[in-house]
Amino acid sequence: MSLPSHPLPRLPLGHRAGLLAAWGSAFLTGRAGYDQVLATVTGELTHRVSGLPGSATEVPLGWALSGWRERGATALRLVLPIPGDPRGLPGPSAFGTAAMAAGEAVHGAGLGLVPELARHGSAVGSAAWSVCWQAYPEMAEPAADPLSVAEAEHDLTVALRAAASTLADLDRASWQPELAADLSRARQVGAPTLPPGHPPRAVRLLAQADRLGAMLQLADAHVRDAAAKRGVGPEAHAAYRALWTAIRRARLAGYNA
Repeated sequence: MSLPSHPLPRLPLGHRAGLLAAWGSAFLTGRAGYDQVLATVTGELTHRVSGLPGSATEVPLGWALSGWRERGATALRLVLPIPGDPRGLPGPSAFGTAAMAAGEAVHGAGLGLVPELARHGSAVGSAAWSVCWQAYPEMAEPAADPLSVAEAEHDLTVALRAAASTLADLDRASWQPELAADLSRARQVGAPTLPPGHPPRAVRLLAQADRLGAMLQLADAHVRDAAAKRGVGPEAHAAYRALWTAIRRARLAGYNA
């Protein structure tokens, strides 16, 4: 099978699994059609699934949607675990280990999928990329641990206020003009494409989280360099980390709404 040639896809953490969780849930509840879900989730890349029950080889991602429906799933859940915050994972398991390593996964009705980018082509020439989802069909369902949009929205606001003065101070001290255009574009990042009926408040929260995430990612090296030069204390670093945590939790709540 030939694969389209694309540069390395750079997506916000959780975007790929988040889209599958949101659109897969819409499919399972009849709010979105099969073809519409796959077109939105996969985009221009080929998506395949390994380890799906009854399949000895890789199969199209759509087979997982059918598998969830056959299992009686009515909703899929996104998980965005990191060391120290395994929220949404079951107990120790192969799925949990893989999800922690990838930083994102989706599950429902005892079937979990963890994405991994695969590169095709020569090491030095042009390359094509695809997404392989590893299936974990016997995972234990984790206990319900809901994170509401309102709670995540509040936490993001608090974290942003706590980090604002630190980031502004660092920004004034060592602003690099070449970052200005990139940061301006990052501020224009829009909301991800979500299915019909997805709560508008969750859509707005995701858009805000993605804008902030894009800006922080661009400014990360700049801010860290300034912090090192000025000897910024642990409070500033803690505020910066807390904002990243709030962004991750906002994405979690937004996609799972």
